[in-house]
Amino acid sequence: MISVQISTYNRANTLKEVLISLNNQTIDKNLYEVVVINDGSTDDTQKVVNELINKVSYNLILINQEHKGLPFARNNGILNTKRKYVLFIDDDVLADKDLIINHLKTYQKYGENIVVRGWVNHIKELKIPEKPRFNIADFSTSFFWTSNVSVKREYIIKAGLFCEKFYKYGWEDIEMGYKLRKLGLKLIINNQAIGYHYKPNTINISNIDNILKIEEYKALSAKIYYSMYKSLRVKLAVGLHAKKFYKLLYDLGLYNYLYNFLAKNNNKNNNFTNLLNRISLSLLKKLHYYKIL
Repeated sequence: MISVQISTYNRANTLKEVLISLNNQTIDKNLYEVVVINDGSTDDTQKVVNELINKVSYNLILINQEHKGLPFARNNGILNTKRKYVLFIDDDVLADKDLIINHLKTYQKYGENIVVRGWVNHIKELKIPEKPRFNIADFSTSFFWTSNVSVKREYIIKAGLFCEKFYKYGWEDIEMGYKLRKLGLKLIINNQAIGYHYKPNTINISNIDNILKIEEYKALSAKIYYSMYKSLRVKLAVGLHAKKFYKLLYDLGLYNYLYNFLAKNNNKNNNFTNLLNRISLSLLKKLHYYKIL
């Protein structure tokens, strides 16, 4: 019936908890499979999955590939399942016990010509809360958010699979959503289908250059996305309308100021400083993104 697909790279410990959470589903275990696409991980990912294959009650499948990037991994998983629907979650998203059944109930209610997006509830600890609480990070306008989204496999094939130009970081799911929308699919949001996205409430300022490198990859992928379509919808999605504003802030020296501020506060650990660091890092990331865009 449905294939839960998880592409992963070097997150063995978190992935293990995700796979265990998928063993607690209220739906019949014969109605779903879980496919893990290991994108060339160098940690214990392969060992962790292999150990769980004989412990979980559902059909757990491991696909190993060389490190190529997320769209390659997603396509590998799609081409290696025959299930009617595909549910994408990330390797740091714990599954609520009713996650899968609520995705399937949505198709029963609205038909098959839809994309079903569940609630991505951000959590600070790697455990499922007793009761989910909405926070601002949960809000998304995305048509196709692969932290918790499903669609009929046939439509992904018709859309031409995930575009493998986006191998660096980001936008492969946004571009897939664009194509699915063009096929006439409608978005249905089911907030009863919950995935708990693990995002610890810590900022490793010492890793700031790697954080900014990710923003650089995002911007490069955004440029590819816009070059492919050049529509108003895509222009707004990648943020080209705000480029002049962020360029002005950059030219005023805000980028260097924030970078030095974060470096200076790296070893300070109190609530007020942590708040300032989070705000400063968020703005610095935006400035770096627009610097490349």
